[in-house]
Amino acid sequence: MSFKAGRTFAGALVVSLLIQMHIAERGYAAFGAKIAFTCWRDGNHEICVMDSDGGNVVRLTDHPARDYEPAWSPDGTRIAFIRDHHINVMDSDGGHVIELVKNAGGWAPAWSPDGSKIAYTRYKALKRQVWVMDTDGGNQNLLTKWGENYDPAWSPDGGRIAFVSGRRHAGPEIYVMDTDGNNQVRLTHDLAEKGNPSWSPDGRWIVYDSHKDWVFQIYVVETDGGGFTKRISRDPPNNASPAWSPDGHTIAYVNWDLVNSTINLMTPDGLHLKQLIEDGFFSADPDWFDPRARSVSPAANYLTIWGEIKAPSTGRR
Repeated sequence: MSFKAGRTFAGALVVSLLIQMHIAERGYAAFGAKIAFTCWRDGNHEICVMDSDGGNVVRLTDHPARDYEPAWSPDGTRIAFIRDHHINVMDSDGGHVIELVKNAGGWAPAWSPDGSKIAYTRYKALKRQVWVMDTDGGNQNLLTKWGENYDPAWSPDGGRIAFVSGRRHAGPEIYVMDTDGNNQVRLTHDLAEKGNPSWSPDGRWIVYDSHKDWVFQIYVVETDGGGFTKRISRDPPNNASPAWSPDGHTIAYVNWDLVNSTINLMTPDGLHLKQLIEDGFFSADPDWFDPRARSVSPAANYLTIWGEIKAPSTGRR
């Protein structure tokens, strides 16, 4: 390739990347996607929702207790959340609040893709464990037993659950298991503190946060058991609580320092797109709902040119 042709190609690539960034940043709002999150309003933690471009922020709860960790139901009609260490559900407009787990506590709720179950974290014999229940609070079943296990996340096909497990001589690490608790497979192997796994819509990757080198950053790991991991976040100082968008093109995450906490968007390869909340309030725990989401991404409406995370040593994608 000649120098002139190479320069022309490079220029076209830059323009294409800018177009892609614009589409990824604005596309969700155009199609009605929402992000639920924990917000700090009037001196308390509440549940808020906003458009995926950061507009139209609405507070759903107004309660003296701490409300946090919202999780959308797959059909977008309900939101599970934590109030005073108990799992509750409410309508997506904030009405009809029901406590599901009474006198037992619980946190980190995660809906199954078919909307019939909620996995969650709860103490058993003074250790955190992963449980599952019906969405009315019935049929509560323990899925994990050994070590400490927490932060469940359902795979897009509903067949597996990712979670964090701390065990003797290993952990906390990212694991996956069948939805009945069997066939537990360890995916990461670096012993650093981890949390908040979230699946890519095609099921090939799990994004999570990890505490290495005295800061939290965001990583991805392959779900095929090959062990390839990669750090994708770049913003200083701390990044955590990643949530993969339903179309696979965007990851919402929390960036925080000693005085501020904001929700941001980036591409799956770590390219920063936008800070969503700019009012100086504490914001955390983002979770997506997109009424046009497909079970496998990417969606046909989007221009995809920055593409895929690649393992540099093997070339696998």
